[in-house]
Amino acid sequence: MARRTYAFSNGSYNDWHRQYDNIAMIDIDSIEVCPNCSEPLAIIETCFDKGQKYKTTTLVKIVSSRLNIPCFLVFYKKLTETSLTFRIKRITSSNTEFEIMDEQTWLNILLDLQANHKNECSYGK
Repeated sequence: MARRTYAFSNGSYNDWHRQYDNIAMIDIDSIEVCPNCSEPLAIIETCFDKGQKYKTTTLVKIVSSRLNIPCFLVFYKKLTETSLTFRIKRITSSNTEFEIMDEQTWLNILLDLQANHKNECSYGK
């Protein structure tokens, strides 16, 4: 059972919730939003990169599909003390293979999400 497979606590609420049968909870790691209107732009499921090829993404796929926004699986690890490297897979609309990205490449994708939203942004209208 999933509630027993994690070696470390994710917090008091998770610990409390896992003690009961017949209820279920899955966390969503990150939702990229417009900094002005808070409209969701993408869902991001993150995981520290240990070379794994898979992480369950069932819930984030469902939520992103219902919101009609992209969803990404992001494996990350430290490249140096101050920088990260990423393996990123788009998991909605076009299920892609993992792509290795540096910080700037991933940042450019996130900035594109923001830029594409500007014409629809309700902030200040």
